[in-house]
Amino acid sequence: MLGLLGCLLIPAGVVGQAAKGPQVTISLFEQPGGFVQPASKRLYTNYFNSLRTRFIAVNVTLEYARAADVAAPAVSCAMTRPDGRVVEGIWKIGMSVMSGSNSSTGTNIMFGAGKEGWPTGVYKVICSAGSPLGETFFQMSPGPSLLADLEMRLTAVRFFLTGSKLVLPEKREYQERFLKSAATMVGIELSFVHPAPGKSGAIPVDCYYLTGPGNVFSTLAMTYEFEATSTKGSVAIGSGWDQPGNWPTGDYLVVCQLHGRPLVMERFTIW
Repeated sequence: MLGLLGCLLIPAGVVGQAAKGPQVTISLFEQPGGFVQPASKRLYTNYFNSLRTRFIAVNVTLEYARAADVAAPAVSCAMTRPDGRVVEGIWKIGMSVMSGSNSSTGTNIMFGAGKEGWPTGVYKVICSAGSPLGETFFQMSPGPSLLADLEMRLTAVRFFLTGSKLVLPEKREYQERFLKSAATMVGIELSFVHPAPGKSGAIPVDCYYLTGPGNVFSTLAMTYEFEATSTKGSVAIGSGWDQPGNWPTGDYLVVCQLHGRPLVMERFTIW
């Protein structure tokens, strides 16, 4: 069961899995208007330009343990703005199920700039279908960064195996090569140092696991959170399966972006 595991959880952030429920993936992309863009034209990200973005669309995928478990509920999403105001999604997301499949997916345009535009800051999106499914965050900024004066420096990029619950930092075993028969979810941890910012904040970080040029195996979104006196910190997320043995063998290129700009390229291997 392919899924993502994030550090911001309901119960597992961008991707979550409630008890006896489906694995949930929530992805966001910019939508100019009109009909929903086809998958080939979407750029999934958690960073948007407040001066350019007209609409934000939401893509939801539910993955079940068995085909018999598949249901196709209508999904509703709500957005919490930086000022705390909650905005309901424009439309519901109709979910579709392929015959014999154990997953359902759906996309719709959910949030618009409105007359007042997009206030800068970090937003939260929560999706539900009768009960909460999961949540994700995104950042709106008129330029490269809301915190351009914060001189962040990446100090380490490390990979580790995790499960449905993100392994605590003190218990992570960092590697760059993972045996196929043992590999479940492969986590990535990014560590930063920076001057004390003087205010608390949050910065979205996007990462992609690639199996070749332009071939995205998995999209991961996380949020680095810090306090006013923080001078260092880390953030982690994972992608893969609850059970081992599902990863295709080979080398995986990992690309991460900060504020929508390239941050680092690393690799790990499944053998």
